[in-house]
Amino acid sequence: MAFWDWLSFSKKRIDKDVREIVRSSTRARIRSTGGRQTRPKWEEMFTWYDSGIIQREEFQSKEMMESLRLIRDLSPDASLAVWNILRLANSGHDVEVQKPNGTVDKKATDLLNDYAKRMGKLYGGGVDQLINVLLLTNYTQGAIALEVEISEDSKDVVDFHAVDPSTVDFRRNKDTQELELVQKQTDGTYKVLNPETVFYHGTDPDIDSPQGRSPILPIMQIIFFQVQVLRDLQKVVHHQGHPRFDISIVEEAIISNMPDHIKNQGPDTVRDFVQGYIADVEEQMSNLEPDSDFFHTDSINVDLAGGATTGQMVNVERLIAVINQQMVASLKQLPILMGRNESVTETHGSIQWQIYVKGIESLQRGVKRVLERAYNVVLQINGLQGSAHITFDELQTSDRKADAEAESIETSTKIMQINQGWIDNDEAANEMVGHPAVNDPIPVNPISVQPSEEDPAEGDPNEEVQTDQNQDRTLRVIGGVKKKQNFSRSESLDDYINGINEEWSSELADIAQDARRAYLRSLKEQRDLYIERVKKAPAPPTRILVEIRSLKSVKREVLPDPTEAFIYWVRTNITSDHFEQITAWNGKITGFMQQAMELAGAHTLASLDTDIVFNPRDSVMLRWLQERSYREAQLIQGATDEFVISALWNAMYEEYSIPAAVDYLKTDFGFSEARAERIARTEIISAGRSGQYHGDMQSGMVIGKEWKAAHQDRTREGHLEADGQVVAFDKPFLVANKDGQLEWLNFPGDMTYSPDASNVINCRCWYKRILEGEPFEET
Repeated sequence: MAFWDWLSFSKKRIDKDVREIVRSSTRARIRSTGGRQTRPKWEEMFTWYDSGIIQREEFQSKEMMESLRLIRDLSPDASLAVWNILRLANSGHDVEVQKPNGTVDKKATDLLNDYAKRMGKLYGGGVDQLINVLLLTNYTQGAIALEVEISEDSKDVVDFHAVDPSTVDFRRNKDTQELELVQKQTDGTYKVLNPETVFYHGTDPDIDSPQGRSPILPIMQIIFFQVQVLRDLQKVVHHQGHPRFDISIVEEAIISNMPDHIKNQGPDTVRDFVQGYIADVEEQMSNLEPDSDFFHTDSINVDLAGGATTGQMVNVERLIAVINQQMVASLKQLPILMGRNESVTETHGSIQWQIYVKGIESLQRGVKRVLERAYNVVLQINGLQGSAHITFDELQTSDRKADAEAESIETSTKIMQINQGWIDNDEAANEMVGHPAVNDPIPVNPISVQPSEEDPAEGDPNEEVQTDQNQDRTLRVIGGVKKKQNFSRSESLDDYINGINEEWSSELADIAQDARRAYLRSLKEQRDLYIERVKKAPAPPTRILVEIRSLKSVKREVLPDPTEAFIYWVRTNITSDHFEQITAWNGKITGFMQQAMELAGAHTLASLDTDIVFNPRDSVMLRWLQERSYREAQLIQGATDEFVISALWNAMYEEYSIPAAVDYLKTDFGFSEARAERIARTEIISAGRSGQYHGDMQSGMVIGKEWKAAHQDRTREGHLEADGQVVAFDKPFLVANKDGQLEWLNFPGDMTYSPDASNVINCRCWYKRILEGEPFEET
């Protein structure tokens, strides 16, 4: 055993020696290449004869910065750009002090806020006004410089001073090789500025150039070009914009009227005579007043020139447009902020605004850094530990409503992914809210729902019911005022869906029946919830009663629309969970629509001569499903809210009481089996058509499609007109809605392009696919 111990010890010692050799060799190699090996471009021999000052680029000189300041204040475009930048970038800020452990030090924060009121005395507005000055220099020169003035006894901070960045330079210290911030004195020497109290920040500096780059430097070229163009245009206007006199001398007349003794004296005398004659004419014409008449011999012709030229001229509007575009670009602005309204799409406009806001935030970061360093000096002088943090008010870059809708769609997507077994609840929670789930998921995607016991129909047997076939509604006549309610068709759901004439129609009808029962249960649960809220809600405000009394003072045949005050009362007390209900409906709709899509898609591919199996996880199809189900959930809940408002308005207008309100809600179409059926048939048929469409897409064999109208009594006129329309498979049909406006539909019932509801609800049209090799010609 001793031998083996000795052998093991020897092996460990050898390994240790090898490691030491490798480690020492590596360090020696690194030391041999330590320090900076490249040379900055400004480190030339001549710099040492100029006190080591890092020379500014030609376009960063003090003279150039002065020119930029002049243009910034005199050019209307540049002045407007500065106005925009300062108003947006300095819309408000907060400062707080964080202790070393990360918590907020309220006492120190209050101290800085007190100092903020006293700093920047020269500008009279505290730090808020000082920020404007710093932003202005940053936007103009691409740099910020700030000095903290400390009292003589070093016990207090006197002021913050904005420093002109063009008056300070950088110098390499000959002894330490460190960069120093210096300022040239009147005697030509350079004073080294204290880096603990004087701060400099360059914006977007170039390589080996710490000074920073002016964002608006290109304005110089555009301004010079603009001035030259305006001067040239002035000359053009003078020469071509106004008619001028064209005065000519008739040579033959001069020769015939020339005295003989002049002719006989030789060429020089003749030349002097002619030149004197022309000079006399020129002098007389030049001295004419604007309203003088012309008196001249027949040796002079007077005509007009210019003012009505028909020759080719420069297109001034295009030239000015080019200058405007260059002006906007050089000032880093948006056209609309400069009074140039260029037509862009909403998406492009949103992207442009986001990029512009990023530019403003870049200017704010420079100000934030130098002010935080200045505030830290204040904390040190006052013996406080901690660091200052400045936060500028955030500029809104998107529509809050669009963000909320997008978040709701993303939430619905996560719910579907959980239900499909693709991810677990904690994964979804971490992605959506940043922490694991706090509870088990609530199932909202019913696949099969047992029919619920339906409430018997309730109503007043003494009511007179009149049917208006054109409006699809009934007019309930109570107290002489007609009150509108919907009614449903008599055709059964099975018959209705079987009318689409597909081999999978009966299976689709079964899904629709399950959906109808689930939707009816949801509607009745909503109705009961709203009834409970009606019972607990505060009494309608007196203002509403006064408004109704005023409306009743005028005799009416039809119930007037609800007042704004009443609508607000209902939305606040009865339908206050609008968005939660949308989420619930979205979950219910998604489950049934997905069943219908998978059924139709599988049958579609099975009917083709292909081995391709329908993919229910196709990303394009799932994206369509997410968007369609959420949009429909919004429409359904929006309509439900309107039904509630209408029902309660009927009760309120008649003479409000809780029993009357409950009665109206119980009998309202919005919570009826007819409405549940309408929702089911619309969504399920649309989902079936979508599955058919995406099945054809997955096959890769379909090159075109032909619109086929249902040809029934209630078929829409626009759908009949589209009958026979042939388009490429990847292009949408053009179908007229109830107002005659053409809208895009990829297939009957499609909502991809947000068509009017009149173009998709209860639609039983279909399309005939055109396969590769079959005759195909777009119409």
